[in-house]
Amino acid sequence: MLLNKNLDLAIRHFSPAWYASVMGTGGLANVFYELSTRLGWLRVYSQILLFLNIALFVILIIPWIIRWFTHFDKVLEDLRHSIMANFFVTMPVGVVVLGTNLFIIGPKYFSSSFIDHTGIVLWIFGCLSIMYFGIAAAFNLFRADKVSHEVTNFAWLISPVASIVIPLLGDFVAKNYIPSNIPLARTVNLVDIIFYGTGFMLFILFSSVVLQRFVSHPMPESVAAPTFWIMLGPVGGGVVSLMGLASISKAVGLLSSVSSLNILAIIFWGFGLWAFLFVLAISFWYLLKGKIPFSLSWWAFIFPLAIYAISSYSVYLYTKVDAIYWYTIVLVVLLSLLWLVAFINSIIGIYTKKLLIPKKSNS
Repeated sequence: MLLNKNLDLAIRHFSPAWYASVMGTGGLANVFYELSTRLGWLRVYSQILLFLNIALFVILIIPWIIRWFTHFDKVLEDLRHSIMANFFVTMPVGVVVLGTNLFIIGPKYFSSSFIDHTGIVLWIFGCLSIMYFGIAAAFNLFRADKVSHEVTNFAWLISPVASIVIPLLGDFVAKNYIPSNIPLARTVNLVDIIFYGTGFMLFILFSSVVLQRFVSHPMPESVAAPTFWIMLGPVGGGVVSLMGLASISKAVGLLSSVSSLNILAIIFWGFGLWAFLFVLAISFWYLLKGKIPFSLSWWAFIFPLAIYAISSYSVYLYTKVDAIYWYTIVLVVLLSLLWLVAFINSIIGIYTKKLLIPKKSNS
């Protein structure tokens, strides 16, 4: 009975933020695979991370679904929370990232037919879910009588990140249909453009509000330090998605040249350099004041940095500037260390139940 009670409590308090681990692990897998063209030994690690990410997704989806049926009251409570509501979208983003893992790393292990059919299913699911949870999170903020500065942080940028990463998978889906069904490929490309535009505009709007909060009010507690890194998500995703959208748009006949959009992507990436140095400075400031305690928010370090590292490598491949390659290597070394710390501490947190059941929880 004790095991059943603990399991029920773990499901009741299951955080939607857990899917940030799928996003981060999948992002790291893709980074390793991309770099393996020059550092061949990384390929085996990308393949290991692919299957680890599949396992993570399968394990996490069980309590995620059960919770909607057994503890719907708690789900509604989280959906109405000014911070927690933003993390529901991490599940469909995890789906999208896992889909990119299949296309990038999976061909060695899965048939092209399986990857193609799974890819479009995951893309459709990602589009519908990201739109729903993104609107729900925004509506939740708008309907609130008052949103205090204590709950205003960069977690609000998760929805923009979600919309911006849709093309990461959509580009693979559209590319598959170009030889046989141009109208369908063009439709997928157009939907990707819509999501990219939505995410980009939300990034501008919400980041302005969040920055105003930090200028006008005291900094949050150190546990919120990792959420500053979410700023890198829209930047990195914006660069990679824009380059991919430009390439597919040209292939389906919507563009005659991609050069201007690629230069725009590089300009966007340049802002990422400032953002990376800024979040580093913020993190060091917190460390000088004391340690940053581990929590699920640590996974906010991982995916934004992963997608920013991929964007840096994409810019390197386009410009052939060696300094950008070595900058990417620095990012990946930091990313790998942060992922290892987050993964090990997550396992420990599960074993000790600290990340599963809140203290003094009898509900």
